[in-house]
Amino acid sequence: MSQANHSLNDASKGARVGILVYLMLSVMKLSAAYVVSSASLRADGLNNLTDIISSIVIFIGLHIAKQPADSDHHYGHSKFEPIASFVTSIIMFTIGLEVLKSGVERFIANDFPMPDVMGAWISVISAVILYMAHRYVKQLAVQANSLGLKASAKDMWNDLMVSITTGLSIIGAALGFPQIDTIMSLIVGAIIIKTAYDIFKESTFTLSDGFDAEELEAYRQLIVKHPKVKRVTNLKGRLCGSQIYVDVTIEIDGNLTVIESHHITEDIERILAYNYGVRDVDVHVEPFWEKNRKGE
Repeated sequence: MSQANHSLNDASKGARVGILVYLMLSVMKLSAAYVVSSASLRADGLNNLTDIISSIVIFIGLHIAKQPADSDHHYGHSKFEPIASFVTSIIMFTIGLEVLKSGVERFIANDFPMPDVMGAWISVISAVILYMAHRYVKQLAVQANSLGLKASAKDMWNDLMVSITTGLSIIGAALGFPQIDTIMSLIVGAIIIKTAYDIFKESTFTLSDGFDAEELEAYRQLIVKHPKVKRVTNLKGRLCGSQIYVDVTIEIDGNLTVIESHHITEDIERILAYNYGVRDVDVHVEPFWEKNRKGE
């Protein structure tokens, strides 16, 4: 099995864990919210419902991303992973707005039901489960260098914080401050939208072939350290899922043979693959003439 497919299998494993965890939590919270009359617990449950949908979408995206290159996708299908993250962000935006709308309507109607303090225990149990799941998924995300799984791990940490705060808001409401529960539901809605924006921003950056300028400069500095590379005249990078592709134009001594030039390009490929995990490097060679450079 290739390293790329092994990473995608790790990412798929993390997505499956996310689906199971969030399915359990959403059912538990939405059922409890109905029983204890808690707006914040309902909002938290809807938040976890978005996580089920996002985990399923990411799982599907990762499954497609594992497919090998074909006549229609010469670079493989890795971009289906950021596409899955993009779809996830849109779904999260939609549910986040619904949660905000529901909270605002409660304030307008002055409808603040008094939740049962037992609902706080649901939040405590949820926080413990999310903490364990977050650590596991984060570890897999690092191993697989998966954009979708990193988004899931980030979302799990946010959900952990939301569960803790939801429990505190239920306790506050049960002690005689029912508005706190509805205020917390608005905060949860805002957190859902903020997380959706972060995922949207990262996925669209990748899909639009954006690439970190500082990372490109690090590549450049590494390439020019090669004793036979005179200058790097052009350097481009792009992401295809978690895979990095680089195009670079270098200038070398124009008197070198084709074989010698070929060895230099192979050196650059190995250097970038070893130091930065670059999947593919396309090296274009041009002659460097010292006397012409002096006249520039």
